Order: sequence, then C-alpha cells, then structure tokens
Amino acid sequence: MGVMAVDGQGSRIDDLTLYATGPATEGGRLPLAELARLASGLQAALEQIALAITGRSPRPGRRPADIVEAVRLDFVGFRAGSAVLDIARTGQLYLGDGLLEQSLAALEAGTRDLRERPNERPQYFTTQLVNSLRTLTGAIGDRNVTRVELRQGDQVRLVVDEALQVAVRQVAFEQVAQESTVVGRLHMGDFSPATLRCRIDTYAGSISCDFESDLRDAVLDAMDQMVMAEGTAELEPNGRTIRILHLAALRRLDAARPKSLDDLAREQGVGPIGSVDELRGAPVEGMEEFLAALRSARGRGENE
Repeated sequence: MGVMAVDGQGSRIDDLTLYATGPATEGGRLPLAELARLASGLQAALEQIALAITGRSPRPGRRPADIVEAVRLDFVGFRAGSAVLDIARTGQLYLGDGLLEQSLAALEAGTRDLRERPNERPQYFTTQLVNSLRTLTGAIGDRNVTRVELRQGDQVRLVVDEALQVAVRQVAFEQVAQESTVVGRLHMGDFSPATLRCRIDTYAGSISCDFESDLRDAVLDAMDQMVMAEGTAELEPNGRTIRILHLAALRRLDAARPKSLDDLAREQGVGPIGSVDELRGAPVEGMEEFLAALRSARGRGENE
C-alpha cells in the first residue's frame, strides 16, 4: 500500500508507504473488509494518539474536527504489488503540519516498547488507543494478512504483525470508574449473602449491580418497581458502557397508574353534553364591532 502525506495545499511533507503481505493479498488483491479494517484502525490510532499528545481527554462521540483534519489520510488509489494502496493527506492543518509526524513517532516508539514490555503501557497509549490497535491487529493471521509495514523511505516506522497482536492483547485495561445515577426497573435480585446482586433495566439496556447488606431490604422492597439508583460505576474500556454499578443508594419512583375515562372526567368535573349549543360557549363582548371593522378593512383593500 503506497501512502503519500501532503499538506492542505498539496505539497509533500512525508513520503510513506504501507505494504500488506499475506494470503489475502495474493494477485495484487485485498478484500474490502480487510481494507476497511486496516484503514479505520490506522486512522483511529493516529487520531487517538494525537488527542493524547495535545492533552485532550477522549470523550464519547466524534473526535474534535481539528484533530481529525490534522492527521487525516485519504484513499486515492490502488496499485498492484502485494497490496499497494495510495493515500493522501488532504485535510486542513489547523494544528500545524507537525502533529502527524509527532503522532507517527509516538506510535512507532510505543509499539516498539509494547513488544518488549507488554505489561507496561507506553506514553500516550490510552485505553481508546489500545482498542484501536486491537482493531488494527485483529485479523492478522496465517490465512489473511500476515504483516503490514508502514515505511518512510527505507525506514520502517510501524509493523503490524502477530507479535504486536499478542502484545496488544496483553495490555491490561485501566479501571475506569465514575459516580453515576441510573433510572430503570429493578429486576433479578440475588440475595445470597455471598452475592447480593440485582439488575436494573433502563431505556439504554440492562445494568448489573451489586450492593452491601445494608441495602438488602431496600432492594428487596423495590423489586419489579421503577427506581433511581446511585453509586460508583465501573465502565467498559469504551468509557461509556457501565460494566457494573456498585449501589450506594436506591429509592423507588412513583409510577403513573392508568385511570379510566370516567375517573378522569370525575376528577376534572366534566360530563357529557346535552346539546351542540353548549359547545358555543358564552358570547364574546364586542364581536359584532370587530367583524364589522374586519369587513370594512377588506372592502377598502379590494377597492384599492
């Protein structure tokens, strides 16, 4: 895969080439699924490491536009070889033309250190970046792509192979926790002294919870009811999904009870009508004068 990085005006700032080898590239071909995985994994890794370099915290949703543009690589053509993909950098350089090089250098050094010491997380290697690298290395195997090299001239900047795949999988995720409040229906209580767990079904999905013995009665009394639960949430590596909620407080919410039309009519003091004339209501004071003025105004407009 050939890669040329250029600035917003088209001048070359780096000359990069990405080579993919393995059974999936025989005959100068590359499956679209593999192309998408490699492209998205590399792009996401560059964006995540650029975020870390600039000191910004990863957030759910889209990444900042200036970061995305600063390290964006666009697909512009495919050439025969093992598998040769031409890519150009055409984004606007809001943050200067050095962020792409800094990101590549950090990615190069970090992956090299990761191979040597997989239990030590390199600088700038956030949980989100590790996830991106897992995607990038996910399909490396004997029957697919076996090795990908990112070169700059004669220098190999990045190698994606089975060794990196193994190293990335050994990285321990940092425990992400935050104070959270969830609202939903309480279900599936396990009141064994050794367990003390329950489940809260919310609009976004089910959340597993655990609790201390002092909340046992509160959880039991609220079973199958709408509740508001507060506690410390352990999050998945994506930083959004709650893996488990450690309950600190729980209270039941008053659920709306359906009422019949007769009950609603009785509460609001309304009843059936005896005549259509009742719908007319009381006369509006000055209505005839208003209608006369309106007709007079329309007549002048038509004469003009």
